[in-house]
Amino acid sequence: MKKKYDFIILGSGLGGLLTAFILSKAGNKVLILEKNPKLGGTLQSFRRFGCDFSTGMHYLGSLDEGQMLNKIFKYFNLFETIEYKKLDVDGFEVVNVAGTEYKIPMGWERYKKQFLEYFPGNEEVIERYYYLVNRAIDAQALYNLNHPEENNDDNILMKSAYEVLKSLSPDVGIQNFLAALNFDYVGEKDKTPFYVHALVSNYFIKSSYRVIGDSDQIANSLANSIREYGGEILNRQKVVGFLYEDKNITAVKTHKEEIFYGDRIISNIHPANTMDLIDNDRIKKIYRNRMKNMKNTISSFAVHLKMKENSFEYLNYNYQYFKQNDVWYPSYYDEKNWPEHFFLQTPPLKMEEDYCNCVQILTAMKYDEVKKWEGTTKRTRGEEYHRWKEEKAQKLINMVEEKFPGFKDKIENINISTPLSFKDYIGTTDGSMYGRISDFNNVVSNYVSHRTKIPNLYLTGQNLNLHGALGVSLSALITSGEFINLKNLLGEINNA
Repeated sequence: MKKKYDFIILGSGLGGLLTAFILSKAGNKVLILEKNPKLGGTLQSFRRFGCDFSTGMHYLGSLDEGQMLNKIFKYFNLFETIEYKKLDVDGFEVVNVAGTEYKIPMGWERYKKQFLEYFPGNEEVIERYYYLVNRAIDAQALYNLNHPEENNDDNILMKSAYEVLKSLSPDVGIQNFLAALNFDYVGEKDKTPFYVHALVSNYFIKSSYRVIGDSDQIANSLANSIREYGGEILNRQKVVGFLYEDKNITAVKTHKEEIFYGDRIISNIHPANTMDLIDNDRIKKIYRNRMKNMKNTISSFAVHLKMKENSFEYLNYNYQYFKQNDVWYPSYYDEKNWPEHFFLQTPPLKMEEDYCNCVQILTAMKYDEVKKWEGTTKRTRGEEYHRWKEEKAQKLINMVEEKFPGFKDKIENINISTPLSFKDYIGTTDGSMYGRISDFNNVVSNYVSHRTKIPNLYLTGQNLNLHGALGVSLSALITSGEFINLKNLLGEINNA
C-alpha cells in the first residue's frame, strides 16, 4: 500500500526543519526528503584536523533573554542541548576599513555612545539613523513576532540602503560605520533596500552569539524533535519530479525511483531549482522565467585553518578588513584585485578558552571564476582547479598576515572551499551565500510568495524574506501560518 503524508518537505535546510517542526507538532504527518547525506543545508558543518567548521551559520543575533531569536529558539527547544557563547559586548565585530578600526558594540545605547566617540558632534545623525531603523522594524510586524496584518505601509522599506545612509551624512567614515555589518547581507549599493540593512543590523546589534561546537547541533536537535512528533526524514533522496492529478501535485519522485504521496508539498530548495522539477505545461512561462532569472547574492571563498597548539589567541569577536575605504565590497568587487576583504572568525569549542586552534576566513567571490569547472565533481576537478584554489587561498592568507603579523607561521593545516563547494552543500545554481538578492529597483518582480502557481505547492526558506536564522525563521512562520493559526503560533512563541 502506498504511504501518504499531509506534507512533504523538499530539503532539510533550516527553513525546511523549522516548518516541519511546526507542522508535525500540530499533529500533521510530515516527511522531509534531503538529497545530501547530512541534514541542515547551511547549518551543516564539517570536521577537518579535529576542527568543526560551519558552512554557513557563523554567528547568531538577538539571542538575549526576551529578544526575538531567543523566543524562537525556546519554542523550537534549541536551548536544551546546545550552548551559545556571547561575543564581546564592547565590540562583537571589529571592522578595519582602509586602516581605520571600528568596534561595533552590542546594544543600542553602547552603539550610539561608541559612534559619538568616533564621530563627536553627530548626535542628530545617530538619532536619525536609530529612528529610521526602528521605522523599518515597525513596518515589518512579523520581525517583532506580531501578526503581519499589523504591518504599516512605509516607503522607508524599499529605499536604497546606501542612499539612506549617504543622506544622513557626507562623511564616508560615518557611512562605513553605519554599514559595517554589510558582509552579513552582502549589500550592493544599487540594489539592497534599507529594510534589509536595518533588520539585519538591528538583529546583531541587539546581541550576538556563537554556537559552541558545530552548527550541526541545531539541525540534529530539530530533526530529533520532528521525529518525536511523528515526522519522518530521509537522506540521500534527491527529488527529480512530481506526479499530478488535475492542477495539484499528488506525489514526488526521487532519483532512486521511489514515489512519496502527499497532500501538500513545501519546497525549501531555491525557487529556480523548484521550477526545474515542474513539467513545462503546469505553470505559465512568465512565472517560471521570473523565478529562474532572479539575481542571487554573490558566492564566497573560505579557508579553514588548524593552527599550531596554543599559538593563536581566541578572539571573542569577528574581525573584518576592507582594503578600500568602502564597506560595500560586492559593489566594487574586481577579480583582478581580489581579495580586498576578509572576515575572520575563531569558532569556540568550549565556553572559556584562551587560544583557538581553529580559524575560519571568508570573503566574497563570483561564481564566474569557477564556472569552467562546474560540470565536474570534487574528485574530477583536476590539477588546474586545485592549483588555482591554493593560489587564491595564499593570497587571502597573505592579506590576513598583514593585519595579524606572524599568522602564517602558526598554520598547521588548511582546507579550502570555493563557490563550487557552496554549490554542492547548499544546492543553489551559483553557490550564492544568501540566495536571491533583494532589489529595491524591482519590488514586484523580485517578490517571492510562499504560495506558487500550483495550488498545493508552497515555498519556504531564505529566498522568501531575509536570509540567515532571522529571515529563515520568519519565512517558516509565514509558510506554516498558511495551514495553522498564525496568531496562535506567534502567541505560543512569545510565551515560550
